[in-house]
Amino acid sequence: MIEVRTSARLHLGLLDNNGAMERLYGSIGLAVDRPELVLRARKGKGLRVEGPEKRRVAAYAGRFMRRCGFPAGAHLNLVSRIPAHVGLGSGTQLALAVGAALAALSGRRLSVPEIALAVGRGMHSGIGISTFQHGGFVLDGGHRVAKGPDGAAGLRNGLARAVERDHVPPVLFHRAVPGDWLFVVVIPKTRKGFNGSKERDAFLKLPRAPSRLVEKISRAVLIRMLPALVEKDAANFGKALTAIQCMVGDCFASVQGGRFANPVSEKMVDFMADHGAAGIGQSSWGPTVYGMIQGKAEARKLLGRTRACLETLGGGEAFLVRPQNRGARIKVMRYEKDPDPARQR
Repeated sequence: MIEVRTSARLHLGLLDNNGAMERLYGSIGLAVDRPELVLRARKGKGLRVEGPEKRRVAAYAGRFMRRCGFPAGAHLNLVSRIPAHVGLGSGTQLALAVGAALAALSGRRLSVPEIALAVGRGMHSGIGISTFQHGGFVLDGGHRVAKGPDGAAGLRNGLARAVERDHVPPVLFHRAVPGDWLFVVVIPKTRKGFNGSKERDAFLKLPRAPSRLVEKISRAVLIRMLPALVEKDAANFGKALTAIQCMVGDCFASVQGGRFANPVSEKMVDFMADHGAAGIGQSSWGPTVYGMIQGKAEARKLLGRTRACLETLGGGEAFLVRPQNRGARIKVMRYEKDPDPARQR
């Protein structure tokens, strides 16, 4: 039996919705230690799926099998999952876990990018793919812009249609995140973030960001955020994160209704910023937001205050996470107790 363990990620922002330099998107993000996804797989006849999210698991497995031609059959059991459609990267982690498990069952060695292409992930951001592979903080280089028949960049029919689909975004920078940089993660009880067809439609409607704004975002990443991470400077990393999130939020405001996904998420990031968070932001389409803070004692104080505030705004979940500085774990479990008592007699 094969077991795959992978964890959630915080998306810190897409960098370039302009495309004038013949690349689109580019993104920053980091892996965190929870929530965790655990998937177990063993050989079987046909495809059998157990646990939550059976449809999504079966869909990813079917896509992988059709594109790769193996294995002949499998029994998949999703033991624990990352909450879906709240901005923690559940779709990519689930898809990659399914693909990795099926590849391992068949004895084939596929790279994580090859698995991602097989299951159809990484169409916009490469952060989920990179954190599955490496963990830690990742900066990816986005997608090449597809060329039209005249050789010009094909940006006329919407940004989402303009990228080349036969590769995943390259990793430009990867670094472990200091273990005492903690994040208070908040998932308000409000509408879920865009996913599936709604996400595709949102990207199709996304306007091209002004070049000057993209340049400011890129400079903040290169000159402020990355040096602060290398120097383990939490204060300046947090300032860079907040500035980048505000600029990225403005790029997406026309499709998500504001700088943040909803008024509750916006109030929560403002609250955390006012109560000690070094940096704040929204993960992907939300509604998940987060506050970064250094040190366990300070993080616990911020968590308690944040939970109290969240209750006044309709409730939800608030919890602490740590950086996860390793990628997914894939192991062979050589001894398995058959869950069917009838077969144990």
